[in-house]
Amino acid sequence: MASAREQIRSLVRSGDTFDQPAEDIAELQLEAAREAFAAHRERIPLLRTRAEETGVREVTGLDDLVPLLFSHTSYKSYPVSLITAGRWDRLLRWYSTVSVVEPDEVDVDGVRDIDEWTERITSGTSGKVSFLNCDGTDLRFLHDILENLTCWPDPLPPDPVRRGYLLAPASGPMRSIDGFRWHADVFALPGETRLLTEDPMRVSELMTSALLRRRMAEGTATPQEISSFETASGSREEELGAAMTRIVDDIAAHRDEPLLIAGMNNQQFTLIQALRARGVPDDGLHPDTLVLSGGGNKGRALPDDYQQQFAAFYQGVRRVRSYGMTELQGSCLACEHGNYHVPPWVIPLVLDQAGEKLLNPEHGVVEGRFAFLDVSLEGRWGGLISGDRVFVDFSPCECGRSGPAVLPDIQRFGDLGGDDKITCAATLDSYVRGMIHG
Repeated sequence: MASAREQIRSLVRSGDTFDQPAEDIAELQLEAAREAFAAHRERIPLLRTRAEETGVREVTGLDDLVPLLFSHTSYKSYPVSLITAGRWDRLLRWYSTVSVVEPDEVDVDGVRDIDEWTERITSGTSGKVSFLNCDGTDLRFLHDILENLTCWPDPLPPDPVRRGYLLAPASGPMRSIDGFRWHADVFALPGETRLLTEDPMRVSELMTSALLRRRMAEGTATPQEISSFETASGSREEELGAAMTRIVDDIAAHRDEPLLIAGMNNQQFTLIQALRARGVPDDGLHPDTLVLSGGGNKGRALPDDYQQQFAAFYQGVRRVRSYGMTELQGSCLACEHGNYHVPPWVIPLVLDQAGEKLLNPEHGVVEGRFAFLDVSLEGRWGGLISGDRVFVDFSPCECGRSGPAVLPDIQRFGDLGGDDKITCAATLDSYVRGMIHG
C-alpha cells in the first residue's frame, strides 16, 4: 500500500487537487506528517536537535509540529565569511545540518567559488542566498505540478504552441529561473523562446554586489571599488535595457499570436510600461497567452497598484495567480474568487506573531503568521515559519471548494512596523555555529 505521503503527492493528478474532503485530507495529512518527521529526524541534525530539546518524539497532532518548524531565516543562517574565505568544507557542514545531505558524498576539492559549490550540491536564491535542497523525487513532483495545475482552476493543457519570452538569464541557481524554463519546455514552441540574456546568473556576482552595497552604505568601500561597481552596473543596465527593447518590439509585432511571457514582477512591470508606450493596449494580447510572474514587492520598488496594473494589462489572457514562496513545492493557487487555496501536500499552520502558538480554528477565518509543513519534500524538512501576516479561512470557500484558503490581504510583518522577530528557537544559531566550527 502506498504511504500517506505518496497518496498525497498523487493528488496532483486528481480531478480537482484543491477540493478534497476536509476530514479525509486532514487524517491523511497527519499521517503524512508522522512519516515525514520519522524520515527526516535522523537525517537532518537541526531537526533532530530541535526534537530532542522540545521532547517531541512523534507527531500526534498539529501542535507537535510547531516547535519543529524552522525559521524563514534558517536556510540563510550560514556565516558569509565561509564564502568569502572559501571554506567550502565548512559551508557543506552547515548545509548538512539543514538538509538530507551526507557531507562525505559531496566532493568540494578544487571548488573555486560559490557557483561551483552550488553546482555540486543544490540551488539557491538571490540576496543572501537560501540553499534549499531538492532530490530527484522533489524535482519530478514539481514537474507534475507544472504539467497538471498551471492556470488552475482551469488547467492549461501541456501543449507547446506559444512564442516564448523569459525576462530572465539563461540559467542560474534560482527556483524561479528553473520554473520559467520548465514552463517554456512545456508550453512554448521548440526553439522559439527569447531570453533577457544568454549569460547565466552567478551567485558569486550577486553576493559580491550585495556585500559591496552594504560596505558603500557603511562608508567603508574604497573610491576605486565604487567606481568599478558603477561602471559595471551601468554597462549591465545598458545591455539589459537593449535586450528588453528587443523583446518589447518582438511582442508588439506578434501580439496577435499565443505567447508565453515569464518574469519577476519588476521586469514584468517594466515590460508592461514599455508595451503601453508602444501602443499595445490593455487586453491587447492573444487570449491563449500564458503569463507567469512573481517575487512580491520587497523594498517597495514598484507602485502600490502594480498588481492592479498587471491585471488590467493582462486582462483576457491565461495568467497564473498564486501565493507562495521558494520553500514550497508549488503554490497556493487562486480560485475564481481570488482566494489562494492551499494544496493538499501543504499543512497550513497559522501561528501568533512570535511563532510559538498554533491558532488554527476548526472553521472560520484566523489572522496570524503563516507557517506550514510541506509533506511532499524528500530533500529537506518541509516545516517553516514565514515572515507573512495572513488571514486564512478554514471554512468552505465562496467558490464551493473546501478550505483552507489564504485570503488576498497578505503583508510582511516587517512592513507593518516594528521588528519581525520569531522568538522560537528553531534556527538554533549557536548549534549551527558549533557544527561549522567544531
